[in-house]
Amino acid sequence: MSELSDNLKKYRNELNLTQDDLAKELFVTRQAISKWESGESTPDVNNLIKLADTFHISLDNLILGKDTDALVDSE
Repeated sequence: MSELSDNLKKYRNELNLTQDDLAKELFVTRQAISKWESGESTPDVNNLIKLADTFHISLDNLILGKDTDALVDSE
């Protein structure tokens, strides 16, 4: 699995959302969420932005698993 697919599942579970709940929020199918989490497909840029906003995290954190605040503090 990729970092993105792992992070999608992790952050969805942290918010106690089902795949169906998240799908309704993003106006996609539950199957799309399932494919993103399994690494079968990748969300488009618009959905990545919506996901980061829903999870209240940066795109870097969502996609790469990197906390941008921690990177800035360490420089």
